This record gives sequence, structure tokens and C-alpha cells, in this order.
Amino acid sequence: MRRTPLYPLHRRMRARFVPFAGWEMPLQFSSVLEEARAVRRKVGVFDVSHMGRIFVSGPRAEEFLEWATTNRVSKLTEGRVQYSLLLNERGGTLDDVTVYRLGPREFMLVVNAANREKVLRHLSELNSDFGCRIGDKTEELVQLAVQGPEAKEVLEEFFPGVSELRYYSFGRWGEALVSRTGYTGEDGFEVYLPAEGGLSLYEKLLEKGVKPCGLGARDVLRIEAGFPLYGRELGEDLDPREANLSRFIDLSKDFFGKEALLSREPKRRLRGLILKERRVARGGERVLRGEVEVGTVTSGTFSPNLERSIALAFLDPSVETGSEVLVEVRQRAVPAEVVRSRFVDNTLKG
Repeated sequence: MRRTPLYPLHRRMRARFVPFAGWEMPLQFSSVLEEARAVRRKVGVFDVSHMGRIFVSGPRAEEFLEWATTNRVSKLTEGRVQYSLLLNERGGTLDDVTVYRLGPREFMLVVNAANREKVLRHLSELNSDFGCRIGDKTEELVQLAVQGPEAKEVLEEFFPGVSELRYYSFGRWGEALVSRTGYTGEDGFEVYLPAEGGLSLYEKLLEKGVKPCGLGARDVLRIEAGFPLYGRELGEDLDPREANLSRFIDLSKDFFGKEALLSREPKRRLRGLILKERRVARGGERVLRGEVEVGTVTSGTFSPNLERSIALAFLDPSVETGSEVLVEVRQRAVPAEVVRSRFVDNTLKG
């Protein structure tokens, strides 16, 4: 089991740990709901150093990533970040990634921890005609996510001018790379630093009263924001268009897996569900309209910010927002309202 450089500190903080994608990660420090509330109302910090950080460089780096990813890399100027997808040969999702343009010929890809080795193999195979340098710096860097409406004020003390960053852009402060990105639906930042600097920053943030948060709160927040999670709403056999990600697929260019993707017909759509009871729906549970099955829950949680049980589900396109369905929660039919997949929309626009 792998551990991030912050593990000894988390152990001293008496975090509750869980295995996640081969890593021993903190699930929570206090309560999951308390941590999720802190991010929506003030600010919290997550250790997300388990995420993979892959660097791609070379004269043909842009051309290579244009072929490897679904979004239009040529639109990405230096200092900007782009959400994108890697597809397999069947048009399914190999991984969802963020692409950082570090320079004219240099990029960083942040990938899901569970998919890092798979993505490295995939990129190496595609690279045979491009001759790019591909390096994995996951072990060398700490990645902290500082999220919440007070994140910019907190980080200004350490990175003056950071609040001027546009959404999905980044800047450099010495050894630190700071991007205005996140996975919570709140305004916030992700900070990349060598291990010693990352640990020091984390400790200073705690001293300033920033709430330490674990994977439990991160999952609650991303469900509230309607963000897909690989292994739930995304996967090798799942069509990313069904997860409402069509805007990140540029069909005007060629990319690996495009032909296979277009040969498929999206048959479902990711929607939100607000349950009329506090019972929490779990992945795999059926969604019914009358006695007819019309979908499947992918993720569910109790939202401390909405004070309702909510879920994400793949539903038949005929099921419209505003309609009522039943969710089979542990063999009991619970009424629910169908809504758009994004329950909260607090993210900075820009």
C-alpha cells in the first residue's frame, strides 16, 4: 500500500484511513459531513497527492496530445488548464484528465490514481510515432487542494496575486505551481510542490484554521457538484457522452478512439435525483417509473449542504427533469425527483 508524504502527519492527526486505488488515504479527520460543510462555507484542504502527475514534452508534444486526448489542445495557451478525456479503442473512457500547458512544448497531465500505470502504458504506445518524452513525477510532488469561498484569501498570504488567477489557469511561485482548479464545485486551488514544501504548506494552512478534509468529504462535494468519478460514472465500457461530457469532445479533429465512439449511440443520460427520504441510495440500485426500470444509480450520498439525500443516475433519455421516479434503496422504493446532475453551482466562472 502506497502512502503520500503527508501520511505520518495524518497518522498523528488520528485520521481514519481507507485503501484507495492502491494508496492508504485519509477518509476523514472529524466527520465527513462537517468537513463537506466547511468547504462550502469557508475553506478546507485535501491531500490529493495520490493523483498521477505525468509530464509530456518534445517538439511534437502538442500534436501528440491532440491525438491522444478528446479536447482541442491547440486552443490551450501557456498558463491554462483543460479538462479532457483519453479513450480506448472501443470509444470508452480510459481516463478523464486535466492538461496543463507549461510551455510551447511541455505539458503536465493530472490523471486518476487508479489509472496512472494504465495511462502511462497507453501514452507510451501512442507515442511511437511522435517521439515525445513522457515522465512520471507522481512520487516527486505533493498535490494539495485548497477549496472553498475563503480559499483565495488564505492562499494570498503564501502566493501573493494568486486570487487574480482565472478559473482553469495557473501560475508559478518559486517551486510551487498553483492552479485555480478543483473537484468540489467551489472556488479553489490546487498546489503542486516538492514533498518538503508541500508538507510545510499543509502544516501552515492547518495553523491558520483551514479544515483538513478526507476522501469522504471529497466524494460528497463532487456528487453535489455533479462531477463524474472514474469507476462510477466513467469507465472503459462507458460512453462519456452519457455522462454529459460531450463539450469536452472536439469532433472537428481526429483523436484516438473517435471512430469507435461515433459508432456507438448514447442510450442513457446522467441525471440527478433528490430523494424524498433521508435514506442514501447506492451505486447499482434500480430506478423505476411505475414498475418499469428506467435507470441505475451510480453514486449517492446525504448532502449536508442541501440537507437532502441525493444521487447521480444513468436514466433513459425519456425521463425528463422535474418528473418523479422510485429508487430501490435496499429493496425499498423511495420516491425521488429527477433534476439536472449538478446540484450546486458555486464554481468561479471565467
